Amino acid sequence: MAMELKAQKRKLGSHSILTELRGKGQIPAVLYGDGKESEPIAVEEREFIQIANRQGLHHVIKLNVDGISYNVMVKDVQSDPIKNKVLHLDFNKINMNEKIDTTVVVVLEGEAEGVKNGGVLQHMLRELTISCLPSEIPDKITFNVEHLQIGDSVTVSDLTVPDGIEVKHEGDEVVLSIVPSQAQPTDIAAEEAEADAGAADRTDAENSSGDTAPDRG
Repeated sequence: MAMELKAQKRKLGSHSILTELRGKGQIPAVLYGDGKESEPIAVEEREFIQIANRQGLHHVIKLNVDGISYNVMVKDVQSDPIKNKVLHLDFNKINMNEKIDTTVVVVLEGEAEGVKNGGVLQHMLRELTISCLPSEIPDKITFNVEHLQIGDSVTVSDLTVPDGIEVKHEGDEVVLSIVPSQAQPTDIAAEEAEADAGAADRTDAENSSGDTAPDRG
């Protein structure tokens, strides 16, 4: 069920006005969609952060603008990474009966057998781009990695997605791999060097045993 976020219409203003708005705990935003002109609004920062923490940024939000409710999704977020604050938001109105493109996080479960044996898990594809009805957007796509050994890879086609979800990736795109750790090639090289040294010692010993004593007579 979509979470509700209250918003108020606002007037377009200068940088100082937007700064003042943020100082009051509000985030300047713009509402797009329905073929109408964009509408400047403001939302409570605290409420938006709560929604983002609970359901992420890729799910439907019930945006209530001065008593009028819209189904929306976050289109863009502008933030200040130093202050860790959201500076501006863009919302897009959506039709709940039309498929949309969005992303969903790929969550790995368990510890791979290959990792227990010294390998390293490389997680390359952390989000899937999908197409589905807004009401069918999954919270996440999970994959259990416990059975994976060193040298194993998982591709998009190995993932299980709910019915009605279209994945917008090639099936052979790699999601994750279990690779040898950097220490392992060194260990192998050391073993090979030790084996070579042993072979050299055996060769020297054989050459020594094959020498004949000098003729004294």
